[in-house]
Amino acid sequence: MRKVVFLLLIVVSSSFGEIKWYGLNDGFQKAIKEKKLIMIYIYSPKCHYCKRMEATTFKDKQVQKVINRYFVPIKVRKCSEDGMFVKEEYGYMGTPTFHFIKPDGNKIKGIFGAWPKEEFLKILKYFYTGAYKTKSMTDYFMEEQ
Repeated sequence: MRKVVFLLLIVVSSSFGEIKWYGLNDGFQKAIKEKKLIMIYIYSPKCHYCKRMEATTFKDKQVQKVINRYFVPIKVRKCSEDGMFVKEEYGYMGTPTFHFIKPDGNKIKGIFGAWPKEEFLKILKYFYTGAYKTKSMTDYFMEEQ
């Protein structure tokens, strides 16, 4: 009995301990089904700032919780076939780039750069609260201060 409880604790804790990344096709299907916004993260394995995001911001429990709850996160390598599709469809400025997409595939906004957890949480909130529908990101952040 103790082994079963221990194994369940491991499974439960590991499922909440990281961002659940999806591939491009599976992610879009999930977003349509669940009516969630998509967050596409474009990275390069050699990108210093991508590594920084992955080692710090993406390791933060609150960031993980918010992303997994409100978005379908899709991770795309810049030079992959999916990366080329994302570049043609939505563009990108370099790595890391984040695209926030409606479930129907329409782009809301793309954002370039690596962000500390506090700032990234504000960016995520701008999208998951729907503030992007009524105000610019600049106005939103000016009000948040």
